Amino acid sequence: MNILNDLELYQQLIIISILSLMIGSFFSLLTYRINKDQGFIFTRSKCPSCNKALRFYNLIPLFSWILQFGKCSNCKSKISIRYPLIELAFLLFFHISFFSLGQIIDYKLILIFIIASILIYMCIIDLEHYYIPDLSQYLLISVITIFIIMQTGEINITNNLLSGFCYLGFGLGLWLFFYYGASMEAIGIDDLKFFFIAGFALTLNSFLLFMLLSGISGLIFGSLWQFLKKDESFPFAPSICFSLYICLIIDNKFNMIDEIGKLLF
Repeated sequence: MNILNDLELYQQLIIISILSLMIGSFFSLLTYRINKDQGFIFTRSKCPSCNKALRFYNLIPLFSWILQFGKCSNCKSKISIRYPLIELAFLLFFHISFFSLGQIIDYKLILIFIIASILIYMCIIDLEHYYIPDLSQYLLISVITIFIIMQTGEINITNNLLSGFCYLGFGLGLWLFFYYGASMEAIGIDDLKFFFIAGFALTLNSFLLFMLLSGISGLIFGSLWQFLKKDESFPFAPSICFSLYICLIIDNKFNMIDEIGKLLF
């Protein structure tokens, strides 16, 4: 029985690995071309240096880059490491989701895969272009709405809306603090929209945890970004996207108020 269970687990891991790398490969292409007004569905992939159309063995996610030593097989020019890094990000987060949600492939896992994909997409665009596309935020809140309805079995999302406005209010408070206290716009309008979506998804139960994770990851990532890039401004999306993902995975299993109460009393 254990052998059968192990075999089934390995089969699921193989399926998830292939799926995540394929999706990661598509998103690496999408995020590269979308701001260059280039087609990404019917247009063949080409080497940006020699313009030679790539063959199928040049497009195997992750492995082609490794086997070609990060170079074009035709002109030997370097291929950006962004492609394997994006594919690895999808591989990592899909596997984390699978093991965190009980190693069961069901509707919840599929929706988390979609949410994780949108979050990674938002992070890539913000890292490379310093903004979060509105369309990705609309897609995110649509998928999250479906996720909430399927989780609760109800269409009533009043509490989620109220929570969203609370998170948005906190985000506005942070913006005011940095703008008037430090004379800097540390939070942009795209980030404020995301605060609302995070509150809509998580409700007030995860408010403290989300804010703590956002603050700590933002401080760490912001310091690294400014050290490496020598840039006073930094993309905040990776921090808040990571925090939302972790809170969704935990799924109210960790209540920060209860934990603080245990420490104090």
